[in-house]
Amino acid sequence: MSSIQARTPRARWSWIATGGLVAVVALSALGAPAAFATSHDQAGPGRAPEATAAVAAPHPISVTAIAQQMQTAIQAASPGTTVGIDVVDTTTGTAIASLNADQQFYTASVVKLLIALDTLGSQGAQSDPDTATKVTQMLSASDDDIADQLWEAGGNNAIIDRMVAAIGLTATTAPEDTAQWGETLTTPRDVVAIFRYITTTAPAATRDLILGALRDAARTAADGTDQFFGIPDALARKSWAVKQGWMDLNSSTTLDTTGLVGTSPDQPYRYAVVVLSTQPAGTSWPVAGAALTAGVTLLDAALK
Repeated sequence: MSSIQARTPRARWSWIATGGLVAVVALSALGAPAAFATSHDQAGPGRAPEATAAVAAPHPISVTAIAQQMQTAIQAASPGTTVGIDVVDTTTGTAIASLNADQQFYTASVVKLLIALDTLGSQGAQSDPDTATKVTQMLSASDDDIADQLWEAGGNNAIIDRMVAAIGLTATTAPEDTAQWGETLTTPRDVVAIFRYITTTAPAATRDLILGALRDAARTAADGTDQFFGIPDALARKSWAVKQGWMDLNSSTTLDTTGLVGTSPDQPYRYAVVVLSTQPAGTSWPVAGAALTAGVTLLDAALK
């Protein structure tokens, strides 16, 4: 971030859930092929590149149309919002909706997924029960105090560097201010790649701990914020495992809803859903959250 970027005192970030580009994701447990489209146009928060310039191959019109309808609904509820969307069927690799999937947005607490992966390492939950408990609380309640501890213990920006290399992220960059983990930049496509890594590559103990925490996300976060916007609110009839994110700066408001969504017990993580947003500064959390919920609601019929 620029040195002139002002932030509210001790800015706090909370989840997710947890974006991705036109990624073709696979869950090994479901036997789906693992493949990703790769094309990335990095852009700063709030600057939207041409919607079709960043994709590796033309989207079917229906894919773009769904995403544009979602964007319209979000902007109607919160005018001036910039949106990045990537929704993928992990069983087939089919893109359901994609728009601005290679544009960079602030992660806010979505970065806690990377902090968790780095902290657990190769040993996962089996290495240290106390660490496992902290990671679970950090994710399910989006606990910023625990994130602060683990961020410092892991070497701050070194966490981002290690996870970018491990996962193969191409448009995720560490914050300029090393103390502000929520100012990490990422794209919807990279967030989809993070979920793919969790479900297909991370050690079983790490995968199970993280997904369990995301499935058990508390409605009220550790800082008192209602986390049930976007995916949890709009897709309440479906199963989900989510990481939400929010961050308030003097120049903008960040709100992200990301996660894995299921439509049947045998496919609890069938869809990777990522919606990242940069909303006007001063937008209230209820308004910002309702805007994302309005957009994600349009996915309900498409996720069968």
